[in-house]
This record gives sequence, C-alpha cells and structure tokens, in this order.
Amino acid sequence: MSNAVIVNVTTCHTIPAVLSTSATPFEEEREVGFEKFYPVTLGEVINEKYKVVAKLGFGSASTIWCCRNLATNKYAALKIYAYDLVAEDEIDNETAIYKHLSTAGNPDHPGKMYVRTIQDSFIVTSRAGNPHQCLVHEVLSNDILSLRYTRPDRKLPEAMLKQILIHLLLALDFLHSECHIIHTDIKEENILLGLVDSSILEQLDTKEIAASRLYKNVNGYNLYKSANFGIPTRFGRPILCDFSLARNGQVEHCHDIQPDPYRAPEVILEMPWGYAVDIWNVGVMVWDMFENRRMFDGLDPETGKYGNRFHLASIVGLLGPPPLEFLQRSECSSVYFDDRGNWKCLNPILSVSWEESQRNLEVSSKKGFLDFVRKMVQWMPESRASTAELLEDPWLLGDVEE
Repeated sequence: MSNAVIVNVTTCHTIPAVLSTSATPFEEEREVGFEKFYPVTLGEVINEKYKVVAKLGFGSASTIWCCRNLATNKYAALKIYAYDLVAEDEIDNETAIYKHLSTAGNPDHPGKMYVRTIQDSFIVTSRAGNPHQCLVHEVLSNDILSLRYTRPDRKLPEAMLKQILIHLLLALDFLHSECHIIHTDIKEENILLGLVDSSILEQLDTKEIAASRLYKNVNGYNLYKSANFGIPTRFGRPILCDFSLARNGQVEHCHDIQPDPYRAPEVILEMPWGYAVDIWNVGVMVWDMFENRRMFDGLDPETGKYGNRFHLASIVGLLGPPPLEFLQRSECSSVYFDDRGNWKCLNPILSVSWEESQRNLEVSSKKGFLDFVRKMVQWMPESRASTAELLEDPWLLGDVEE
C-alpha cells in the first residue's frame, strides 16, 4: 500500500430498518471475494472528518460514498478500495497518478478542469484489521453511458456529442501534453457529469433516507442501495475519471490495456504503445455514443466470446490491410498475416465502407463526421491526429457546410 497515515473510525448509532431476506446477491455482494470490501455503516465518521450519509455506487474494486466533511460542512465522494493484494499495484498507481495530476502541468490549461482530482487520501483500517486505501473526490452526477441510455434510441444528439468530445479532448490534451499521462481506459462509464444541483446531496443527508437505504445484512456487513440521482434537468461539465490503469507516457509500454472493443491494433499485436492508444480509444467510442453499436466488437459469432483474430478481421474489413511497416513492429503479427500483409486466419474479412457503416442520419454533415473519426481510427499510431489537431476539426467546431 501507499505511505498514507492509518486512521481510526468512529461508528455512530446504526439506524434501524426492515431488512430484506432475499438470498439473491445484491450490488457488491455479487463481486468475487465479497469480504474484501470495507464494512461501511451509514452515519459513521471516517478519518474523524467524513460522515457517511449515502452510498453512491460500487465496482469490482471499491465502493463509493457520499460524505459530509464535518470541518467544512461540504459534501464529498469517498472511494474506499477493497482489501485486495492482487490489485494493490493498481490501487497505489491510481493514488500516485492523482497526486501527480494535482501538481503537474500548467494550472491554467483549459483541459485541467475536465480531469478529476482528489481532495484527500488516507488509509482506514477495518474491524478485521485490513487496511483500505481511501480517496476523496468532488461528488459528480451521471456517467455518459447512463445519460445515453435515458434516450429512446440510446444515441446522443450531435450537438451534445460535440460538446462532450470537445471537453474530453481538452482533458486528454492536458493529460498528454502537460502531465505526460496515458489514460488507457476511456469509456463512457469513466466520463461523469458535474453535479449542478447540490440540494440533491442535502436531501440524501437525512435519517429517513438513510433508513430506507439499508437493504440487508450479510454476516455483519450492511448492504445499502446506491442512491439514484435520476435524470438531471441541468448538466454539469464532463469530467474524465478513473486513473487506476493510467500510465506514464514517457516510458515504453507493451502490456495489455483497454476495454476489449476499444483495443488499439498495436495493443492487440503486442507492440509498444503510447499516447495514440487514447486517440484510437476515443475514435471507436464515438461510434457507441452516436450509433449505439460497436465499430469493432471482436466477438466470435459462434461462441460470443472475444478473440483477437475476430477483432483484427473487423478492423481490416473497415480500414483495409495494415501497412507492412506496421506489421513488422510485432513479433506476433505472423499469427494473423502473411509476409505480404495478407490475412491468413480462417475467419473471413467482411469488407464495409465508412459510408455504409455510419447509419445515424441525425448528423449535419456525414462526410465531416466520418472525416473526424477517420483522423483517429488509423492503423499507424503516428498517423492519428493529436488532441490539439482534433480540437481544430471543422465538423467538431460546427463549421462544416452541408
């Protein structure tokens, strides 16, 4: 773990509630190694400072709580990592990245405000004696995926898509050019909107709400329902979050990264990779946001499981065969391509044009939109546009003529 100071926990009176007797696993109870999570009780004060008032969510490696800072009377999001020795490096990495981001780069860079920061970090010890790393953040609202899923067609309108992309690219420009950080895990769930209406948090901070949140108790562990902010009437600025898998851009990397459908070809082929993986990531994520379908899914049509050869075949189908220069950078490219760059696997290449692939008619300029995406989705990492170049794109800025 990191060198943070270990603190004690003060537990307040538990609010009585009628508990569910359901045997169905609930929220973090569904995660493998359920006992690894820190046993939070609503009302307890953590680090002699943060009073837990509501549960905001959970993941495979942490739970997130809305807390009131008793010193300032302001609300904050407290992320408490599970006690997991396997993920210890990842946990330490995220803490170190956030600390780096707080001091690195030009503080006046316009992208800094679109990158999540930490307000505090410390370690809390559970009743079992296990240390749990904690990070304190600003409370944010919905993520982009949940926002998109509120729409009947699950597609973001063009104007909203542009605004989100401008803010995301500003954030990436700050990370790449100022902080020398590669995010490596850009997805809609990791882009959250700012919380405009703070009265929502005040409404959560009541005994009545707390009592209704307790769902059931499992071997002394209280399971709470995560708060649902609903659909906000006003949206705050998009914030790029979750730096647990982020890496130093000034060091060469070769390990596997990115969500399966968003893996860049140099990652699939086990080549060294750099900042350009984030650019590819944004380019293919745009398809989900605007088309409500994957650009490349990499799924075996018979088993439904992800496979490199299916992913590469779908990339070849859209982009054409990779340059030989690119393939020569990989020791494993011969598994999929012959020495002339021809596809050699049994699964076929299904060719499709960009124009056929883009089906959403709600776009001011189909050519302008496709030109923008093509700047990012290129075989050669060095051929992909930089964040600064993308921020000058005419479609993104709305200057494309019909």
